[in-house]
Amino acid sequence: MLAHVVVKTVILNHDLHKNLLIRRRIEDMEGWEGAGGKVEEGESLEEAVCREVLEETGLTVVPERFLYASLDEIDGKNIIFVVYLCSTTEENVVLSSEHTEYRWTDREECRALLRDGIARDYEKYGVYELIW
Repeated sequence: MLAHVVVKTVILNHDLHKNLLIRRRIEDMEGWEGAGGKVEEGESLEEAVCREVLEETGLTVVPERFLYASLDEIDGKNIIFVVYLCSTTEENVVLSSEHTEYRWTDREECRALLRDGIARDYEKYGVYELIW
């Protein structure tokens, strides 16, 4: 099986006790998600996480640890999502053109916004049990 590797994040701001979610543009796969994207040639997973978060949100993050990996098929392609727990002390988000809005969410709002595979993964892999 051929699969593409994509890094994704759960970004926590411990001062706010909140998680950052960003909303994709409608032309793409619409919905709320964590920042992330493709791993570039010669880049480590952690380097890809930091670069993608900076590009999509303007935030500098510290990748704290690997959280989970999941496999999904999107538009006929197998995608392996490698998800990292990241932290930041920054609050001001500057979105790239890929996204239309952001929210710092508590657990309740996060549960209400997430859908489908991401929502199942947050439950399955204990994201809501983390210290926010």
